[in-house]
Amino acid sequence: MAVLATGTESIADAEGMLHDAPYFVGALLDGDALRSGELLDFVRTTSLTDEARGGALYLAASDSAAPYMDVIDGAGTERSLCYPTMLATADEPVDKQKYALVGHAYLTATYNGELEGVRRICHIELNDIPAPEGTTLGLCQCLVDSVGHPERLLVSFRARASQAIASIPVSLGYVSDAEVDGQTIIDLTTEWTYQLIVVTAEYPAQHARCLKIDLKGLPSGAWCEIAELNILRQSDAVNLPAACKVRIGRISGVADPLFGVLDGYGAYIRNLYATRNVNIAGTLTAGDEHGFASTFYVGRIHKNVLRNSLGCDFQTPTSVLGELPPTGIGTVHRLVAGEHILSGQTEAWAMQHTGERYCFSFWCRSIAPTNVTLSQGGAVAGVVPVDITWQRHHVVFEVQHQSGEAFSLFFSAAQPIDFTSPQLETGEHPTLYQATDEVLHETEEYGAWFSRGGIGGTIQHPLLRLNDDGSITSCDGSFVINADGTGHFAGGRFRWTKDTIDLKGVTIRWEDFDDEAQEALLPKAVSISGPDTFHYADALIPVANPASLTLIASEQNFSATSRRWEYLAASEEWRDAGSRDTSLRLTPDFHAWEGRELLTLRYTASHQGKDYTATCTVSKQYDGESAYSVYIETDRGTILQNGIGETTLVAHVMRGAEEVTAMIPEKLFLWTRQSCDPDSDARWNAIEHWGRKLTIGGDDVARKAVFGCEVILKT
Repeated sequence: MAVLATGTESIADAEGMLHDAPYFVGALLDGDALRSGELLDFVRTTSLTDEARGGALYLAASDSAAPYMDVIDGAGTERSLCYPTMLATADEPVDKQKYALVGHAYLTATYNGELEGVRRICHIELNDIPAPEGTTLGLCQCLVDSVGHPERLLVSFRARASQAIASIPVSLGYVSDAEVDGQTIIDLTTEWTYQLIVVTAEYPAQHARCLKIDLKGLPSGAWCEIAELNILRQSDAVNLPAACKVRIGRISGVADPLFGVLDGYGAYIRNLYATRNVNIAGTLTAGDEHGFASTFYVGRIHKNVLRNSLGCDFQTPTSVLGELPPTGIGTVHRLVAGEHILSGQTEAWAMQHTGERYCFSFWCRSIAPTNVTLSQGGAVAGVVPVDITWQRHHVVFEVQHQSGEAFSLFFSAAQPIDFTSPQLETGEHPTLYQATDEVLHETEEYGAWFSRGGIGGTIQHPLLRLNDDGSITSCDGSFVINADGTGHFAGGRFRWTKDTIDLKGVTIRWEDFDDEAQEALLPKAVSISGPDTFHYADALIPVANPASLTLIASEQNFSATSRRWEYLAASEEWRDAGSRDTSLRLTPDFHAWEGRELLTLRYTASHQGKDYTATCTVSKQYDGESAYSVYIETDRGTILQNGIGETTLVAHVMRGAEEVTAMIPEKLFLWTRQSCDPDSDARWNAIEHWGRKLTIGGDDVARKAVFGCEVILKT
């Protein structure tokens, strides 16, 4: 329920005495209508107009998830589609934090932060220049974020005018006015009145929306003020778990971007400040400002039991994207539609832990909403919905052992997905991500691991180990630093102190070497510098910036006798790139790209019979201003009665609000099918169906089938 007005009235008791009784006028947004005499049990949760009153303290002892205490705040403002706090100028880009006007030539506008207890005021006054007939004047607030359908929106604001004005049109619909989701009229007086307009968006989300308050009915010289404007999805306004900042008690149901949906008892706190004595029994993890990156860890050493979560050992072909995952460490794999296999552990491990419950978590996104099915040991472990944004998902299952088979996880999806940062741990709840490489240290001990600004590698296989006696050793024991500052490497054959270096009992001093020997001892290496990215304005505009780039190789402490550049082909072979100099000029149409977006190059310099190498990666990036989307329409509906008849599916490609289907060749539209019969789907998908249109009949549908269209923008 939304409160539209409040007040106090006088009510006489049985003896005729008058008493003040507060009341409110509410608008029912969801649920059953109230009945006369019914007692209400409710709590104020948020304000759509005042950020200072946007929260509440909620204690529950009788709710289904009780007992708990919540501090909720920002449900009415944090996810606003439009919450202006300043005034936009003419021709300024759309901004959800600025009041936007239309008809600047015929009106004057000013902004006031607060006046008479009302905040965020946009003052609009018509000037003496008459506007042409049909010209829209007033507020024209375009939404930056897309609006789904059907989806209910709340439009909240206060308004007043210099004189009483009736029937001012208010509408929300397409920017082009081609379709209107909702419209109404409001009456203004010289006093502030609160307006709440509820609109249900019925049209496709790829079209941008705009709120318009048309003031062309105002007389010349009159003014109108719009204040505390807020446009919000109703689902966001009532999503209290998302607005929960603190919960103490039973934390079941709280959704966190790092851990997902929480369960059990405890305390959920966004910010924690402690002083004096702080005692921890368990795990302490630190990341970046968003909680990701796993830069600091103190706790159980062997937590993530999945081997090589950084690189991900897929048995099926994948492509590695040149971007950082949301965890800030590791690689992102692009998995095409179909089934993929991820190797995670040995058969001996699966046999030892068979029947035990493990939680598998991972970050995933898709080019279009789809479901990902996860299986292990021949049984489905779970199905998770994947969207176009990065989200962490998890499933819980019992480990199954298959004779002669290593422990692997099977993924199946109808759409291509991006996958990264998997974690397999005991229990039923995912904890903060712990990276692993090819080496796992199976121990029940606790320890510390540092990544940035500390000691690299992973917690189970660190580059440098911190030992109980105060010494530091390398991962293979070849390098040792003792607590007193002395040390050795190469198994003790080379030792040092503060002033000397001992080699098999012989003391070596740097000043004893001649110039030739000192040069021979200097470290030698090569490096590659230069730009590493070709930028494209849009996926459909094949013009790169820059037109070419030059890579420069540097040789430290030596001059090579021979040089060569190579590139890594799609077949994983190193092939000659054609240059024998310290520079390599690269163009977007260089044959080594082989249709890929990433190109790995290697420079090799030879000196005195030894090769020194360095590698670098060059990428192509597409910086399109608008997001691409695909929607499918049918000419005869989506139901075939008794398997008889046919219908034609037509794919449309939108770039923002512009349709660009005609710009894409027919051969770049690929149709896929997913139904309850995977074997039949495999046979249907094996025969590739290309083109913008697809005609299907009863033979193509067994009870129910979902058809998707993949559009390739870059060839």
